[in-house]
Amino acid sequence: MGAGFSTVTPPPSQVSATSVAQAVWSYSPRSLTDIQSLVSAIQNNDPSLLSTPSDAIYVPVPYYSGQVSLTQVAAFIDNAVRNYGWAGITDLYIVNNPYNLWNTNFVASLALNPYLTATSLSMLILNDIMNANVAQLILYQLAQNYYYNKWIYTVTASAPSSITFSTNVTLSTNVLIAQNITIASGVTVTCGTRTCFFVAQSFNNYGTVVSPYGAGGGGGSNGGGGRGGAGGGGVVIIAYTAAIGTINVNGGAGGGGAYSSVPSPGSPSAGAGGYFAVVSGVTVPSGGAGGTGPNYGGGAGEPNAGGGGGSNTVGGTGGIATVASFSSPNAMVTYILQGLSDWWLIKVLGMVPSSTTPLVFMYGSGGGGGGGGTNYGAGGGGGGAGEVIAYGYNIISGTIDAAGGVGGTGDVLAGGGGGGAGGLVFIFYGATSGNVTANVKGGAGGVSGTSPYYGNTGANGTAYIAQVTVNG
Repeated sequence: MGAGFSTVTPPPSQVSATSVAQAVWSYSPRSLTDIQSLVSAIQNNDPSLLSTPSDAIYVPVPYYSGQVSLTQVAAFIDNAVRNYGWAGITDLYIVNNPYNLWNTNFVASLALNPYLTATSLSMLILNDIMNANVAQLILYQLAQNYYYNKWIYTVTASAPSSITFSTNVTLSTNVLIAQNITIASGVTVTCGTRTCFFVAQSFNNYGTVVSPYGAGGGGGSNGGGGRGGAGGGGVVIIAYTAAIGTINVNGGAGGGGAYSSVPSPGSPSAGAGGYFAVVSGVTVPSGGAGGTGPNYGGGAGEPNAGGGGGSNTVGGTGGIATVASFSSPNAMVTYILQGLSDWWLIKVLGMVPSSTTPLVFMYGSGGGGGGGGTNYGAGGGGGGAGEVIAYGYNIISGTIDAAGGVGGTGDVLAGGGGGGAGGLVFIFYGATSGNVTANVKGGAGGVSGTSPYYGNTGANGTAYIAQVTVNG
């Protein structure tokens, strides 16, 4: 192959890769020896057989001509990238698609082929010549075609080899990526944001992960009303092997009502709304209504927090959650991986695609504030529990607490707060799943000095465990 061959341009009618291959393969200045060298190099998985590394531009041609298989091409490129330092030259062709040989379909097929390893994909993405949109295409193709494990190994290939938590810590970042993440026995890792994401080849939790920062509870009336409990936060685990351990996303308890001498108490506030991701057929439960006081009713329980109790003012309503619904477990996992793909490209690699998928932050709603009285304040509603989503090709075991917060106690004659609803737990596995238990009970209604004024119990949440399709 030489400079004369590199100037081949197909006529306008020949725009398909196969047409280009036929045109290139029949170009008269091309020597039979050059053609045989390229085919032989791919068939023998030996990049050194090429006359010059720049001949790699034509690697797709014998595949389009039926002389080699896609698997042989993938193995050849994998070898060239990992052992011959050809990440840059390969990226040059992937990004620029010369002669339409390295088109989107070809690149996507290569990414999915098991003979192009995650190590090579990572090297291609990390190379300076790669651009954000093509890198996103590769990662999205892995997610959309259910190559979840290859996605994990690609994203973690350049991450720290191991992160171990041996003392209690509060995380300040949303996403933590490492090849191995370990939480030692007796150690508590607290999510400092509403949702924390763990991405690893191996996730081993021998301690406890707590995510307490969901939506805020409503303020109680200045007439002694208790504040609504905060919603529980969210936890997402994406790993090849996941020992889930103990995870806590419980809703917070509503505050108790207190004696008040305010002559004209103001109204309490509603709780803030949470956010949940669900699979079609799963609904977000509602918290319990606040207990009725001597003069006014309690606030309504909503998805998924309890209402505040009533007194001389109506109790505040529980926060109303926003819900994102997915058609299937695979659809949910795929969307989450797309969001993580863009986060990784932007936050870690400094590559910004032209359009992106947001991270899915999930968390429970806050309880409504308790009503006020001229003498007795009502209890605040319990916060709704948050959400846990875990994908592991192999799930080992785990205990998940996603219970609604209890309603606050009403003072003497004031209503107790309604209990927060239980949370949502989604466990998705590719091959095996060990024993995973989940407490998704609704919180109990708050009591009152008078039994008719008790708050109502929140509804139970849902624990959903399912096998998903994983192609690699």
